[in-house]
Amino acid sequence: MPHDLPWRVQVRAHPGSSAQEIHDETEWTGGHQHRIGFRNRQDRLPGLTHDEDADERPESDTSNSTSNTDGSSEEEFDEEAKQDLEQLEIRRSQGDLVNFRDVVTGEKDYHLRYPENRSLGWRYVLDCTEDELKQNESWPANITKRKKQEEAEKAKRTHTADGVLINDAQTDEKQAQDKDSDDREESDWKRSEGENVKHNDAYAADHEQAGKGEKQDGEYEKLLERYSPQEIALLRTLQHEKDYRQQLKINDGKRKSPQTHNRSEISIDVQDNFSPDNWLPRSEHLIRLTGKHPLNAEAELTTLFDGGLITPNELHYVRNHGAVPRLLWEMHELDVENGKLVLSMSELKEKFEAINIPVSLACDGNRRKELNMIRKSKGFNWGSGATGCVYWKGPLLRDVLLAAGVEEERSTGGGKERWVNFQGADDPSEGKYETCIPLDYAMDPTNDVLLAYEMNDVPLPPDHGYPVRLMIPGYVGGRCVKWLKKIWVTDHENTSHYHIWDNRVLPSFITEKDGDFAEAMFNHPDTACNEQNLNSVIVKPAQGEKVPLTDARKGKTYRIEGYAYDGGGHEVQRVEVSLDEGETWLYCVRRFPEYPIRHGNKFWTWLHWYVDISMVHLLQARSISVRAWNVFKNTQPERPSWNTMGMMNNCWYTVKSNLAPANDEEEEGVPHVLFRHPVEPGSGEGGWMEPSEENKIASAKQEAGAPQTQFTREEIEKHDREDDCWIVVGGKVYDATSVLAWHPGGKAAILGHAGKVHLETTEEFSSIHDGFAYEKLKQCVLGVVTPKAANFMKSNAEAAAKEKAESGGQGGDVVLQKNRWVPVKLQKREELSKDTRRYTFGLPDHIKDLGLGTCQHIQLGFHMADKMLIRSYTPTRPLLPDPADDDPATTDEARAMQDGAGTFDLVVKTYFPSAAQPGGAMSNILDCIPIGEEVEIRGPTGEITYSGHGVFDISGQEMKFTKINLVLGGSGLTPGYALIARALLGAGEEGVEVRVVDANKSEADILLREELEQFVKESKGRLKVAHVLSHPSESWKGIKGHVNAEVIRGNLFPPGEGYWGFEEDKNVFGF
Repeated sequence: MPHDLPWRVQVRAHPGSSAQEIHDETEWTGGHQHRIGFRNRQDRLPGLTHDEDADERPESDTSNSTSNTDGSSEEEFDEEAKQDLEQLEIRRSQGDLVNFRDVVTGEKDYHLRYPENRSLGWRYVLDCTEDELKQNESWPANITKRKKQEEAEKAKRTHTADGVLINDAQTDEKQAQDKDSDDREESDWKRSEGENVKHNDAYAADHEQAGKGEKQDGEYEKLLERYSPQEIALLRTLQHEKDYRQQLKINDGKRKSPQTHNRSEISIDVQDNFSPDNWLPRSEHLIRLTGKHPLNAEAELTTLFDGGLITPNELHYVRNHGAVPRLLWEMHELDVENGKLVLSMSELKEKFEAINIPVSLACDGNRRKELNMIRKSKGFNWGSGATGCVYWKGPLLRDVLLAAGVEEERSTGGGKERWVNFQGADDPSEGKYETCIPLDYAMDPTNDVLLAYEMNDVPLPPDHGYPVRLMIPGYVGGRCVKWLKKIWVTDHENTSHYHIWDNRVLPSFITEKDGDFAEAMFNHPDTACNEQNLNSVIVKPAQGEKVPLTDARKGKTYRIEGYAYDGGGHEVQRVEVSLDEGETWLYCVRRFPEYPIRHGNKFWTWLHWYVDISMVHLLQARSISVRAWNVFKNTQPERPSWNTMGMMNNCWYTVKSNLAPANDEEEEGVPHVLFRHPVEPGSGEGGWMEPSEENKIASAKQEAGAPQTQFTREEIEKHDREDDCWIVVGGKVYDATSVLAWHPGGKAAILGHAGKVHLETTEEFSSIHDGFAYEKLKQCVLGVVTPKAANFMKSNAEAAAKEKAESGGQGGDVVLQKNRWVPVKLQKREELSKDTRRYTFGLPDHIKDLGLGTCQHIQLGFHMADKMLIRSYTPTRPLLPDPADDDPATTDEARAMQDGAGTFDLVVKTYFPSAAQPGGAMSNILDCIPIGEEVEIRGPTGEITYSGHGVFDISGQEMKFTKINLVLGGSGLTPGYALIARALLGAGEEGVEVRVVDANKSEADILLREELEQFVKESKGRLKVAHVLSHPSESWKGIKGHVNAEVIRGNLFPPGEGYWGFEEDKNVFGF
């Protein structure tokens, strides 16, 4: 397989953590998650507030915030928005220094103006990254920083860690080690491993096994009456089938989708935080198969089936090769025939007649994991949910091509067939996604090839190709190009990477994607997957379903159910189920969507099927198999046919059962029959298929060998950047920096794990990659994690799983969710001083409670091009619980601070840009976005919660402190402010006293100064606040300098029983 960049690995040598560092490493599994300077499970640094903005100081001459209203006409708005964007792009192209305020004002949010053109849950994204503006541009502050880094790097290259000069011979040896990399192609690597001695002696032999015979007599042992339930059901089924089939109706393309549950999920999964897809709402019912990014996912099989014959948008499978492009309806154009016809989306919608038809779509990798259990293929582990059936609406491709002047003749006149090519607007790792189909097929109006802009009667969700995608009914999903940008006709087949090297079924002797044999067969026209193949799947009994033996009584029945589809518009004419490994077959009832027929004989939809059987026979069956038949009277094969891409698996789908003993959880201790499907999607391990011996040997090889250099958690977490990227897989530490440039899945898939000491990387890597990928990974190895770090990963994974399970029921009456981002709307912006604002945000409709405990934080998110920009804040309102959940407040001031108002306030200091630096990212964005714009929140975060009366919950442990010391600083004041307010305003708090040291640079930097002074006056001596300023004015009468032992001794309670302070891991904690 050709690549623009060679798959070369280069590892920078590292001596590992020193013996002293390993000895001194903390026992991470004990204590709490609030160690200052180490990332907690929410990926924030306790005790450090917005360290990304720490060196950015507010300037006195501030810029104005964005206007809150816009009364312009649509034409004026569109013209102004385009001009602003053009001016911003011109400045960038000329190398001008651009800050966050420039980007916010230059990139208008079309969604606020035209929400009808977008799917529910659409988000506004700034087309830049934080690093791009803050680190990469040539701000004077950056130039100074880079010079220091270059000097430090030079010193590293020329000196040892203890300062000894390295001689030339040592330097040459080090460089030689860095260059040591295995650049062999996979075919050569396999040959060296004893595989791939190919394409073997089987050609000269004739040892094909005969197919297994099938009994056709239909005889079945008698049950309790003269006829078995199956025989009675069969007779009725055959009568029903004839009548039902005759009554199926033609679809005229003008009907509405009956599926109205199109997109109920508008929150964003935390798994998308650190990817370019951070702006996309995705259903929690989707099982991710390739880690966090890019999204490749399917719904749990039963959930998909229960969604109905027309699939809800949010349950439809997703196949992405990289980041979802952010395209705007108002700006996107479709180029047809290299500029002969250029259509805006409005023109596509208004100038061409649209049809709206149900179409079943399936990935040609559906059911691939079954093949991967036999031998690892080049593809990831699709289960059996990579399909769905929805209504797609748009004009016929034929009509658009005719408007562009394309003639209908099949060939050029010289005997060459013509092809219509398609290109998407996305940018996956191997170049533009392109493919093609025969022009003759596209021009046939009975093939219904569409340019779809709606999915179940709403605008396409971004994951499904917004604003327009190609839809070829009856074809595999890989040909239905999303985010369609270009269409053109050629007299030769497309030669792009994704057309040649994906969506192919090759002979089983081809086991790699490079070398002469692979080159020949991947380019062979007959290996391409176009029309979908015949397939069927059992859904019920579900994976892991248990049926107690007490259900095996006369007259009780069970309904076996599933789905089936075929390609090319061919009807699935029969579905059969076997309870005896194919000896006999039971006829199943088919159910189609309404109006499934097009053009008299085309069936673009899937169907659901069922058969009712005696419960006795269900519990006696050791397996249940299904097969379907098509219009050619062909059926599915019994056994799988392995191929290197893992495509088009359509062997019998078999569910197996076994008798399981009762356990304590089983009612009345009754034994049961447990049903298991072949596999579970992704990394699930619950299926009946076991890894083959070949796979077990390959896994053993992958686990073997690694340098025993040890690395502490602290050392690994330092290497979390694109230019210094370490990952942990299987307890081993790898330098993946050099892989980012050529990684087939894109660099974002790796960067999400950079510097992370967790088990997620291992799980994701093993579920996606084959032996050759592990071989490349071995070349990156540095060493292993320390035992303490290994224990930390294990315990953290267990805690995270427990937290996720416990938060599964979140939502309802409170807005905050720990694992999902929820949009909130900016309602008001109030200027408190030249650089400080109070922002009021409204919660989603019908939800009144924020749901935040005292001392806890929310995470505020805003969408950037590469990942979500995230900062932690503590609201300054509400500060007291909802009166429905706690004692009612006794004063007006206290009532105003209670939860339940449907809003919350943040007080944020704005770090404005200057001539030397671009300013704070989040603070400037908040100061510039228009009223009505949305930001994201999630939480609560933080493992310190104050419940009143001096009682704290700290990482699950209850502790009581009636004398509380707080050391606060800058904008990090707000968590302490929340605690102060609760301790002074809450009922029954009279015995609690608080002492505060608040450190700032100048008087102007003291946040909430008036509010603190008011609290002090009303506290009757229970609150004392000492402000410490490092750069005060001459008139300042308070403490000058920095916080030190003397300041602490003079202004805080001394250590002692019942006091908060002074001993790490026991009573000193970072907010």
